[in-house]
Amino acid sequence: MASVSPRTRARSRALVALCWGALTACGGDDGSASGTESNSASGTGGTIAAEDVTASDDEGCGDLLSCAGDCVDPQSDVEHCGGCDAPCLSGLACIEGACAIVCGELDLCGGDCVDTQSDAAHCGGCDTPCQSGQPCLSGQCVPVCDDGTITCGVTCVDPSNDEAHCGDCDSPCEAGQPCAFGECVDAAVHHVLITGQSLSVGATSIVVSTEQPYDNVSFNTGVRAGGTNLTAFIPLVETQGGSEGETIASGMANLATELAEAAGYPGRVTLASANGVGGLAYSALAQGTAPYANGLAQVTAGVTVATEQGLTAYVAAVANVHGETDHVTGNVDYEANLLEWQANYQLDVQAITGQTAPVPMFVCQMSSQTAYGSTTSLIPSAQLAASRSAPGRIFVVGPKYFLTYTDGVHISGESERHLGEYYAKAMDQVLVGGQPWVPLSPREVARKGAEIRVAMHVPAPPLVLDEVAVSNPGNYGFTYTDDSGAPPAIASIALEGEDTVVISLDAVPTGGNQRIQYAHVGVGGQPGGPMTGARGNLRDSDATPSRHGYDLANWCVHFDEPVP
Repeated sequence: MASVSPRTRARSRALVALCWGALTACGGDDGSASGTESNSASGTGGTIAAEDVTASDDEGCGDLLSCAGDCVDPQSDVEHCGGCDAPCLSGLACIEGACAIVCGELDLCGGDCVDTQSDAAHCGGCDTPCQSGQPCLSGQCVPVCDDGTITCGVTCVDPSNDEAHCGDCDSPCEAGQPCAFGECVDAAVHHVLITGQSLSVGATSIVVSTEQPYDNVSFNTGVRAGGTNLTAFIPLVETQGGSEGETIASGMANLATELAEAAGYPGRVTLASANGVGGLAYSALAQGTAPYANGLAQVTAGVTVATEQGLTAYVAAVANVHGETDHVTGNVDYEANLLEWQANYQLDVQAITGQTAPVPMFVCQMSSQTAYGSTTSLIPSAQLAASRSAPGRIFVVGPKYFLTYTDGVHISGESERHLGEYYAKAMDQVLVGGQPWVPLSPREVARKGAEIRVAMHVPAPPLVLDEVAVSNPGNYGFTYTDDSGAPPAIASIALEGEDTVVISLDAVPTGGNQRIQYAHVGVGGQPGGPMTGARGNLRDSDATPSRHGYDLANWCVHFDEPVP
């Protein structure tokens, strides 16, 4: 079959209609003309004789061709395509003197008529295939979207955080509004409730944050706000109240504002208020207790005061610093308690504020079990398990073993502010960036022979074994155990690539219940902290700038994982 040029394809639709119209021009001119042609176009049976292609004015054909007494246009006549007696095969048309396929509204690609608007092998044009599995829509290849994303046009987007498609396609947020949890955040005041026990209210710490560099606020009653006389906002600074001083509030709020501004969201205002009470287990802080009621009073007051100022307020998160008393009491239900705690706050807060956005809870792991005479604790593992059970609702910020302790249980004022910046970093990723926060933690554990490989989730690769900030407790904090009674010892620890820890044992383990642990075992009776407590040396390389010169690398969580 004769080849067809792109120009020919573009004209094909019109030519089919025109070819017969040309025949009506036969019989109009006087005079004569003669000539010879030969043709071997597709669909013909042979060469056309010279006498069959003579055009003569005497025969009245004018510019057309006389074939056996008929005037024909060899450029479009399917019986005389290119010359007399050169018919095209059935189904073909004569296009500019050559037999060719006519595709109508379709396009001719490699001898076939295709719809380049929907054909995945010719998407948008001939020989422009989509990747395997991709459909073609409106002449563009549409990607196959991963779980959690949707197709908007021909692009995969995450509606939980995409500001142009927040919650659904073509649902943009206004300028300056982030998209988090599938909703545009338009509130002017971002309230963070701080709950827990003594560490949540700054026990034993000294105030170090005495100025407010942005527009962050507390209630007129201070960070430890209570539940009454909450009538106004004042600049957020820390105050000393007996043995209670610096909390996480200022470090958290001020770095959160700075990170939001760097991301293009200026003027973020955090309202920070604490309702924790020292020494109380979950049961004394849960829904129905006085501290919990104070928290809800703070939520109500936040909305009221903001409204009086012509502003909108919502509760962005609950920051939880807790676990020591439940460690002492041996609470085996602590994971379930955390799930209940977050769910109850979310329901009660939404009823007060009218917000549909969730109220995530950010927790830090307890790291001071050795100060209570224990070598291990259920609480850090329960905190990690809760975050895995409720992704998107409970987030582990990280451990606390690298901070400076005052008495083995409580931390210094500088460390409270330092810890607050870790909360800010996690909250920024979730509440502003719209991305889940996962701390430095095990992603996958595998064993082959005497070698255990732990692939880590690493927020900021590569991994580092740091023996300066935290002293090495032995094997960089890793332990291996099973129920054999004599588990093999760890022979070496090595880092591989950016995210894998390789633990080599001195023999192939044979016992059941094989487990790999990190910062899980300490020396009972020793104070918590970077030189004495249950700890480890594994961190990442996060270079997020601190407002106060702190190192904000993420330290690996306490964990106790099964070995498959």
